Amino acid sequence: MARSRHHGLAACAPQTGQDTAPTTTSTTAASTAVATDISVLPPSGPVEPGTYHVSPSAWSVMGFTVTLPEGWETQFGAPGAGKISDPDRELYFYFVIVDAIYSDPCEGPGELMEVGPGVDDLAEALLEQLFTVATEPVDRTVGGLPAKRIELTVPDDLDAACRLGDHLQIWYSAPVDKYFVLFGDGTANVYILDVKGERQVLVTQYRAGTRAEDIAEMQNIIESIKIDP
Repeated sequence: MARSRHHGLAACAPQTGQDTAPTTTSTTAASTAVATDISVLPPSGPVEPGTYHVSPSAWSVMGFTVTLPEGWETQFGAPGAGKISDPDRELYFYFVIVDAIYSDPCEGPGELMEVGPGVDDLAEALLEQLFTVATEPVDRTVGGLPAKRIELTVPDDLDAACRLGDHLQIWYSAPVDKYFVLFGDGTANVYILDVKGERQVLVTQYRAGTRAEDIAEMQNIIESIKIDP
């Protein structure tokens, strides 16, 4: 069941993908990737089809491998990839560490609400966040690890007085300066993982014009993820 929290008014947020942040590469993880003949995921640009390794960083508490088909690209060092050349069909996924969400996602930059360290803490905070339509958490697995998945959308009757029109700014993640913007026509899935007692977030989003085959392709990519031991 979806719960809508879109009472009140304000303004929205900077676009996902417009923030920059270098990732750090663990020497040990990089050596492991080379030794197993798996390439390191490049920080930006088109990616050749294949399996790639991503090391722990300010974005991710764990390393992982992911298999990407043709046509995907990376941006700004984020540990993920997308199809972003056509704004109407944009879709992407990436891992990020989330410690706080905006108390008013319509206004965007402003009061951040700190979130407790557990999976359930973030899940409940997203359910209670203003303006969004959020589904109740469902149990899933990512890379063999337990996760809670929450789907987020923007309500059809959202007043367009938000700072970014009909977009909502859900969180800001320091120190990587990563904003997550929920598009007015977007469908986002937030997977909240428990990684050996640490919380990790995987977020996916696609727009209304995205082809069903691209959405299915992204799901196959998510299912290819393998977390480092």
